Order: sequence, then structure tokens, then C-alpha cells
Amino acid sequence: MEKTRSNDIKRISFLGKSLKSRHEEQGFVLIVGLVIMAILLLLAVPFLFQVSFENRLTDKSYKSSAAVSLAEAGIDRAIWELNYGDISSWTGDDTQRTMDITSFQAAGGNVIGDVGIKVVDPTADHPIVESRGVVSYVGPKEVVRTVRSELGGFPPFKFAAFGDEGILVDQHVMVDSYDSRNGDYDNPGNVGSDGDIGTNSVDFSAIYMDNSSDLAGDAVSGAESDPESVIITAPGAHLDGEKRALDNPITFPQINPPSLPWMGDYSMSGTDSIFLSGHYGSFTIEANSVVTIEDDVILYITGNFYMDINSRLDIADGASLQIIMGSGSFEMDQTSNINNLSRDPTKFVLFGTEVFTGNIYIDQSSEFYGAIYAPNAFVELDQADGFFGAIIANNVLFDQFTMLHYDKALEDLEILPSMGSLYVVKSWQIKVSD
Repeated sequence: MEKTRSNDIKRISFLGKSLKSRHEEQGFVLIVGLVIMAILLLLAVPFLFQVSFENRLTDKSYKSSAAVSLAEAGIDRAIWELNYGDISSWTGDDTQRTMDITSFQAAGGNVIGDVGIKVVDPTADHPIVESRGVVSYVGPKEVVRTVRSELGGFPPFKFAAFGDEGILVDQHVMVDSYDSRNGDYDNPGNVGSDGDIGTNSVDFSAIYMDNSSDLAGDAVSGAESDPESVIITAPGAHLDGEKRALDNPITFPQINPPSLPWMGDYSMSGTDSIFLSGHYGSFTIEANSVVTIEDDVILYITGNFYMDINSRLDIADGASLQIIMGSGSFEMDQTSNINNLSRDPTKFVLFGTEVFTGNIYIDQSSEFYGAIYAPNAFVELDQADGFFGAIIANNVLFDQFTMLHYDKALEDLEILPSMGSLYVVKSWQIKVSD
């Protein structure tokens, strides 16, 4: 009996110790679990915060892109209105026009945001367009992006010579480039190989380089053409660059002459100075005569322009001359000279209007500084002493021993909207406003 009771007491004692041990183990596991959870929580909180932060950044980046797209769409809308629409219907006057587009919707009908457009000097040749794209972000917060752009005219003189239908380069002709912004052609290091010539034509031999001709530049054929078929180089011709095709046809804007006072027919025998712009029926400088352009002058001529032997047209240093041919022809006889005394080709430009389909013939016994822009005319150049500038015409003929030095400074010269060009972007800037 006593032995049985002793065994029961031992069993109860053992069970108690066992239960106590289990409780201690469970408590230990709980504590370890809590510690592990705490550690995981400490690790998870920054991760969750990072994920949340990255989500906010992603959302803001998306909203920022949407705001930029809205602002750019506003710039495109302003350019379209200036070129093809009627911006005078916008709020404001000729100093500034504005238009607001609220709740702009995507194709699916979702509202993206708002657009605010401002055009400063909308009737000028170089208006400034500013467009704001606004997209809602968090609560009252917004993402705002502003695009600012300066507009201008079309820069045509990207080639030394461009003939819409073709170019003939005769024997011993040399074409190269320089930059008058870096000084004279003879300055060391100023002679370059950017004397490109081109055409819109895809016809066989539209550009032909005869024996002993030398082109320091590329020869460019019409869009989607075979350059090897369009550009033919005779044996002995030297092409420094490559033959290639245009990506797209080049369209040249037509010139709209300004309204100028009628001056009748001009014929000078002797000496004369011209200070004012005018519209002339014809313009003739007779043999051994000298006419000097003393200011910034435009001569709009609806008949013939002719310079007789030993005649001279001087463009004073500090002055500039634009001759706009409306019809007839432009001819310089042997030993006649147009002297651009600044030696800056941007200071003398010969233009041809849409209806000017006549001939331009330049045979000068001294260096010639100027540019020709007559997209529908035929230009013949006989200039062994050097033509410093560029030529745009329907057809171009370089006579034997002609030297054309393309001035890269002409790249910045524009055909302005007031002269018939459409507006194009000159500069582009994105500003962050939030």
C-alpha cells in the first residue's frame, strides 16, 4: 500500500515536471517567435516604405510625362493655328494671345489634365510660345510642366547648291565650304568639306559632274532614288564625300514680296546712291556706272535686271541688299560687278518669287559674296574668281572653272513667315513648375 502511494507520488511529480518543462518550452518558442516577428517587422517596414515611395515616384513620373505631353500638344496647337488657322480668335491682341483647354481627354474618354497656351508677338517673325500642362497628383497637389519654344522661318541654305530638277557641274569646277563667322576663306583651317550639292529629282543623271570637277562634300539625289543612277560622275571627276538620297523631298516656300512704293523704271548712267526700298519695273545700270546701296534696302523688280560692261553695284559696309525678282531675267555682263564690301554673303540675297521662272546669269570679274534663292529659276554661274555663298534654284549650271565656296553662316539665314514661310521651331525648353 505504502509502495503504491510512493509510486503515485513519483508519477505525479514526474508529470508535474514534464508539464512545467513543456510550458517552459512553449514560452521559449513564443518569445523566439515574437523576436523573429519583431525582426521581420523591422525589416519589412523599410521595404514597405520603399515600395510605397517607389510607387509614389512611379505615379509622379507618369503624371510628369503626361504633363509634358500636354504642354507639347499645346505648342503643336499654337504652331498649327499660326500656320493654318486663325489665332486672332484667341483671347488677347497682337502683343499676346492665350487659350485654355480644360479637362483634356484621351481617346478613351479619360481626363488627363489641363493645357494653358500663351503666344507672345503672334504676328512677328519670331513669336514665343509657352504651354503649361497640368495633371492632378495627390489631393490638391498638381504636376505642372511648361514647354517654351521660339518659332522662326525656314532655313533653306543647307546645301552649297540645290537644283530642284538638277545640277550640271562642268569641267574644272570646284565646290567646297568655309564659315565667314570664323573669318575669311583664306584663314588657316577655315576651308571645309561641307560643300554638299543636291536635287529633288530622281531622274537619270539629274546631277552630272564632268571631267576634272571637284566636289568637297556629298552629292544628294531625290528621296527614295538610286543615287548611283541619279548622280553621274565622269572619269576624272572627284567626289570627296558620298552619294546618298534624301530621306524626304525638300519643299521650298515661295517668296511674297512686301508692299513697297512704286519707283518706275530705273536706268542709271553715272553714279547714284540708294537709301530707300522700292518697287521697280526694270533696273538697269549702264556701262561704266556705279550705284551704291547705303542702307538696308529691298529692291522688288517686276521686269529685267541688267548690268552693262564695267558697271558696278556697291553694297556699303554696314548696309544690306535684297533683290526680289518678280519676272524677267537677272543678267550681269562681263566685267560688271556686285561688290558686297562687308564680304558677308548674308548681306546680299537675290530672291525669285513663285512666278519668276527666268534666267539668272552671273559672270563677274571679281569675288562675289551673296546667296541666291529662286526655286523656279535657272541659274548659270560663271565665276572663276570665287562665288562665296549658296544657291537654291530649279536648275543650276556651273560653267567651266567656276569656284563655289559655300558659307556655312548661311545656315542661320531664314525665309521668314512674312516672306511666305511657315513657322518652324527654333528652340525648345522644358521647365519644371511643381
